[in-house]
Amino acid sequence: MDSSACSHQFTEDVDPTFIHDMYFGPYAEEKFICDAIEFPIRAILNCYKQGLIKGDTMIDFSYAANIYQILPIYKCFKDIIILEAYDSCMKDTENWLHGGEHSLDWSHAARIMEELQGTSADWKEMEKDLKSRVRHFSKCILENENPTDPIVLPKADCLVNLCLLGTISKDIDHYSRNVEKMSTMLNKGACMIIIGVFNASHYIMNGKKHHILCFTETDLRKILSDNGFRVAHMEVSEKTSCIKTVTFDHVFVVCAVKESCD
Repeated sequence: MDSSACSHQFTEDVDPTFIHDMYFGPYAEEKFICDAIEFPIRAILNCYKQGLIKGDTMIDFSYAANIYQILPIYKCFKDIIILEAYDSCMKDTENWLHGGEHSLDWSHAARIMEELQGTSADWKEMEKDLKSRVRHFSKCILENENPTDPIVLPKADCLVNLCLLGTISKDIDHYSRNVEKMSTMLNKGACMIIIGVFNASHYIMNGKKHHILCFTETDLRKILSDNGFRVAHMEVSEKTSCIKTVTFDHVFVVCAVKESCD
Protein backbone atom coordinates (compact mmCIF):
# COMPACT_ATOMS: atom_id res chain seq x y z
CA MET A 1 0.00 0.00 0.00
CA ASP A 2 1.04 3.62 -0.38
CA SER A 3 3.02 4.47 2.74
CA SER A 4 1.85 8.08 2.50
CA ALA A 5 -1.55 6.85 3.69
CA CYS A 6 -0.02 5.90 7.04
CA SER A 7 0.97 7.95 10.02
CA HIS A 8 4.60 7.62 11.02
CA GLN A 9 5.34 6.92 14.66
CA PHE A 10 8.47 9.05 14.62
CA THR A 11 6.20 12.08 14.50
CA GLU A 12 3.24 11.01 16.65
CA ASP A 13 2.83 9.62 20.15
CA VAL A 14 1.76 6.08 21.00
CA ASP A 15 -1.17 4.76 23.04
CA PRO A 16 0.41 1.93 25.10
CA THR A 17 -2.89 0.82 26.62
CA PHE A 18 -4.51 0.41 23.21
CA ILE A 19 -1.46 -1.46 21.88
CA HIS A 20 -1.47 -3.75 24.93
CA ASP A 21 -5.18 -4.51 24.78
CA MET A 22 -5.31 -5.00 21.01
CA TYR A 23 -2.04 -6.79 20.32
CA PHE A 24 -0.06 -7.95 23.35
CA GLY A 25 -2.43 -8.28 26.29
CA PRO A 26 -4.12 -11.42 27.66
CA TYR A 27 -7.26 -10.85 25.57
CA ALA A 28 -5.53 -10.29 22.26
CA GLU A 29 -6.23 -12.70 19.42
CA GLU A 30 -4.89 -16.11 20.46
CA LYS A 31 -2.84 -16.91 17.37
CA PHE A 32 -1.41 -13.40 17.32
CA ILE A 33 -0.20 -13.95 20.89
CA CYS A 34 1.56 -17.07 19.58
CA ASP A 35 3.18 -15.01 16.81
CA ALA A 36 4.00 -11.91 18.86
CA ILE A 37 4.80 -13.30 22.31
CA GLU A 38 5.30 -17.07 22.38
CA PHE A 39 7.59 -17.27 19.35
CA PRO A 40 9.89 -14.40 20.44
CA ILE A 41 10.16 -15.74 24.00
CA ARG A 42 11.07 -19.19 22.66
CA ALA A 43 13.68 -17.71 20.31
CA ILE A 44 15.22 -15.55 23.04
CA LEU A 45 15.42 -18.58 25.34
CA ASN A 46 17.28 -20.38 22.55
CA CYS A 47 19.76 -17.47 22.38
CA TYR A 48 20.28 -17.76 26.12
CA LYS A 49 20.86 -21.52 25.92
CA GLN A 50 23.62 -20.88 23.36
CA GLY A 51 25.43 -18.60 25.80
CA LEU A 52 24.92 -15.49 23.67
CA ILE A 53 23.34 -13.39 26.42
CA LYS A 54 25.65 -12.38 29.25
CA GLY A 55 27.16 -9.43 31.05
CA ASP A 56 26.18 -6.92 33.71
CA THR A 57 24.00 -4.30 31.98
CA MET A 58 21.06 -4.60 29.62
CA ILE A 59 19.18 -1.89 27.77
CA ASP A 60 15.61 -2.42 26.65
CA PHE A 61 14.49 0.01 23.94
CA SER A 62 11.16 -1.35 22.75
CA TYR A 63 7.76 -0.30 21.49
CA ALA A 64 4.76 0.83 23.53
CA ALA A 65 5.99 0.12 27.08
CA ASN A 66 6.22 -3.64 26.45
CA ILE A 67 8.38 -5.60 28.90
CA TYR A 68 7.53 -9.24 28.14
CA GLN A 69 10.49 -9.54 25.75
CA ILE A 70 12.99 -9.23 28.60
CA LEU A 71 11.31 -11.72 30.95
CA PRO A 72 13.35 -14.69 29.64
CA ILE A 73 16.72 -13.00 30.24
CA TYR A 74 16.38 -10.25 32.83
CA LYS A 75 17.93 -12.43 35.56
CA CYS A 76 21.19 -12.48 33.56
CA PHE A 77 21.80 -8.82 34.38
CA LYS A 78 22.43 -6.85 37.55
CA ASP A 79 21.47 -3.54 35.96
CA ILE A 80 18.62 -2.87 33.53
CA ILE A 81 18.01 0.40 31.69
CA ILE A 82 14.65 0.99 30.05
CA LEU A 83 14.50 3.52 27.21
CA GLU A 84 11.28 4.80 25.69
CA ALA A 85 10.75 6.69 22.44
CA TYR A 86 7.52 8.45 23.46
CA ASP A 87 6.27 10.54 26.36
CA SER A 88 3.18 8.36 26.80
CA CYS A 89 5.39 5.29 27.16
CA MET A 90 7.54 7.09 29.70
CA LYS A 91 4.41 7.67 31.78
CA ASP A 92 3.33 4.04 31.51
CA THR A 93 6.79 2.74 32.41
CA GLU A 94 6.98 5.03 35.43
CA ASN A 95 3.51 3.91 36.49
CA TRP A 96 4.50 0.25 36.18
CA LEU A 97 7.79 0.72 38.05
CA HIS A 98 6.02 2.42 40.95
CA GLY A 99 3.13 -0.06 41.10
CA GLY A 100 0.55 2.51 40.06
CA GLU A 101 -3.07 1.78 39.29
CA HIS A 102 -3.92 0.40 35.85
CA SER A 103 -0.37 -0.80 35.18
CA LEU A 104 -0.13 -3.04 32.12
CA ASP A 105 -0.47 -6.72 33.08
CA TRP A 106 2.17 -9.16 31.80
CA SER A 107 1.26 -12.19 33.91
CA HIS A 108 0.05 -14.04 30.78
CA ALA A 109 3.50 -13.62 29.18
CA ALA A 110 5.10 -15.02 32.34
CA ARG A 111 2.81 -18.06 32.08
CA ILE A 112 3.81 -18.58 28.45
CA MET A 113 7.48 -18.49 29.46
CA GLU A 114 6.87 -20.94 32.28
CA GLU A 115 5.17 -23.36 29.90
CA LEU A 116 8.07 -23.14 27.46
CA GLN A 117 10.59 -23.75 30.23
CA GLY A 118 8.53 -26.37 32.04
CA THR A 119 8.81 -24.45 35.29
CA SER A 120 6.53 -22.51 37.59
CA ALA A 121 7.05 -19.11 39.18
CA ASP A 122 5.20 -16.48 41.15
CA TRP A 123 4.54 -13.62 38.72
CA LYS A 124 4.36 -11.00 41.45
CA GLU A 125 7.73 -12.07 42.81
CA MET A 126 9.20 -12.16 39.31
CA GLU A 127 7.85 -8.69 38.59
CA LYS A 128 9.25 -7.38 41.89
CA ASP A 129 12.66 -8.86 41.08
CA LEU A 130 12.63 -7.36 37.59
CA LYS A 131 11.72 -3.90 38.89
CA SER A 132 14.50 -4.10 41.49
CA ARG A 133 17.07 -4.43 38.69
CA VAL A 134 15.89 -1.37 36.76
CA ARG A 135 18.51 1.25 37.54
CA HIS A 136 17.29 3.92 35.16
CA PHE A 137 14.62 4.75 32.63
CA SER A 138 14.80 7.57 30.15
CA LYS A 139 13.42 9.12 26.98
CA CYS A 140 15.53 8.19 23.96
CA ILE A 141 15.61 10.07 20.65
CA LEU A 142 17.94 8.37 18.20
CA GLU A 143 18.15 11.45 15.99
CA ASN A 144 20.06 13.30 18.74
CA GLU A 145 23.84 13.15 19.01
CA ASN A 146 23.34 11.77 22.53
CA PRO A 147 20.00 9.94 22.34
CA THR A 148 19.46 10.16 26.11
CA ASP A 149 20.63 13.78 26.52
CA PRO A 150 21.37 15.17 29.06
CA ILE A 151 22.11 11.77 30.62
CA VAL A 152 25.13 9.81 29.38
CA LEU A 153 24.49 6.11 29.78
CA PRO A 154 27.16 3.48 30.44
CA LYS A 155 27.70 1.09 27.57
CA ALA A 156 25.66 -2.10 27.87
CA ASP A 157 26.28 -5.79 27.24
CA CYS A 158 22.89 -6.42 25.65
CA LEU A 159 20.26 -4.30 23.94
CA VAL A 160 16.74 -5.58 23.22
CA ASN A 161 14.56 -3.83 20.65
CA LEU A 162 11.00 -5.09 20.21
CA CYS A 163 9.03 -3.82 17.20
CA LEU A 164 10.33 -0.26 17.55
CA LEU A 165 12.84 -0.04 14.71
CA GLY A 166 10.25 -0.95 12.10
CA THR A 167 7.84 1.75 13.28
CA ILE A 168 10.29 4.66 13.68
CA SER A 169 12.40 4.04 10.55
CA LYS A 170 11.23 5.87 7.43
CA ASP A 171 13.17 3.68 5.00
CA ILE A 172 16.02 1.13 4.84
CA ASP A 173 18.73 3.78 5.13
CA HIS A 174 17.02 5.27 8.18
CA TYR A 175 16.75 1.79 9.74
CA SER A 176 20.48 1.33 9.19
CA ARG A 177 21.28 4.69 10.79
CA ASN A 178 19.14 3.75 13.79
CA VAL A 179 21.01 0.46 14.18
CA GLU A 180 24.28 2.39 13.94
CA LYS A 181 23.18 4.78 16.69
CA MET A 182 22.04 1.90 18.94
CA SER A 183 25.40 0.23 18.38
CA THR A 184 27.07 3.15 20.16
CA MET A 185 25.20 2.13 23.32
CA LEU A 186 26.95 -1.27 23.38
CA ASN A 187 30.33 -2.63 24.38
CA LYS A 188 32.32 -4.54 21.80
CA GLY A 189 31.25 -8.19 22.05
CA ALA A 190 27.78 -7.23 23.29
CA CYS A 191 24.63 -8.54 21.65
CA MET A 192 21.71 -6.74 20.08
CA ILE A 193 18.40 -8.62 20.02
CA ILE A 194 15.91 -7.28 17.50
CA ILE A 195 12.34 -8.59 17.29
CA GLY A 196 10.34 -7.45 14.30
CA VAL A 197 8.42 -8.42 11.19
CA PHE A 198 9.27 -8.91 7.52
CA ASN A 199 7.24 -7.75 4.52
CA ALA A 200 5.03 -5.54 6.65
CA SER A 201 2.87 -2.59 5.71
CA HIS A 202 0.91 -1.07 8.58
CA TYR A 203 -1.01 -1.63 11.77
CA ILE A 204 -4.12 -0.01 13.21
CA MET A 205 -4.06 2.08 16.36
CA ASN A 206 -7.19 3.94 17.48
CA GLY A 207 -8.79 3.46 14.06
CA LYS A 208 -5.84 4.92 12.15
CA LYS A 209 -3.23 3.22 9.98
CA HIS A 210 0.36 3.52 11.17
CA HIS A 211 3.56 2.79 9.30
CA ILE A 212 5.66 -0.38 9.59
CA LEU A 213 8.75 -0.48 7.38
CA CYS A 214 8.64 -3.18 4.69
CA PHE A 215 11.96 -5.02 4.41
CA THR A 216 13.34 -8.55 4.08
CA GLU A 217 15.76 -10.87 5.85
CA THR A 218 18.37 -10.04 3.20
CA ASP A 219 17.98 -6.35 4.01
CA LEU A 220 18.35 -6.99 7.74
CA ARG A 221 21.45 -9.14 7.41
CA LYS A 222 23.13 -6.49 5.25
CA ILE A 223 22.23 -3.70 7.69
CA LEU A 224 23.71 -5.62 10.61
CA SER A 225 26.87 -6.51 8.68
CA ASP A 226 27.32 -2.94 7.44
CA ASN A 227 27.17 -1.73 11.04
CA GLY A 228 29.73 -4.14 12.44
CA PHE A 229 27.46 -6.92 13.72
CA ARG A 230 27.72 -10.68 13.23
CA VAL A 231 24.43 -12.58 13.18
CA ALA A 232 24.89 -15.24 15.87
CA HIS A 233 21.34 -16.59 15.86
CA MET A 234 18.19 -15.88 13.87
CA GLU A 235 14.76 -17.45 13.90
CA VAL A 236 11.94 -16.62 11.49
CA SER A 237 8.32 -17.74 11.86
CA GLU A 238 5.52 -17.42 9.32
CA LYS A 239 2.48 -15.47 10.48
CA THR A 240 -0.26 -17.81 11.74
CA SER A 241 -2.78 -15.21 12.85
CA CYS A 242 -5.60 -14.00 10.61
CA ILE A 243 -5.72 -10.65 12.39
CA LYS A 244 -6.59 -7.85 9.96
CA THR A 245 -5.32 -4.87 11.94
CA VAL A 246 -1.63 -5.54 11.29
CA THR A 247 0.02 -6.73 8.08
CA PHE A 248 3.24 -8.77 7.84
CA ASP A 249 4.42 -12.12 6.48
CA HIS A 250 6.91 -13.30 9.11
CA VAL A 251 8.09 -12.55 12.65
CA PHE A 252 11.84 -12.61 13.25
CA VAL A 253 14.17 -12.64 16.23
CA VAL A 254 17.83 -11.95 15.58
CA CYS A 255 20.70 -11.95 18.04
CA ALA A 256 23.70 -10.10 16.58
CA VAL A 257 27.10 -9.65 18.23
CA LYS A 258 28.91 -6.32 17.95
CA GLU A 259 32.33 -6.98 16.47
CA SER A 260 33.42 -3.44 15.58
CA CYS A 261 34.80 -0.67 17.79
CA ASP A 262 33.17 2.75 17.88
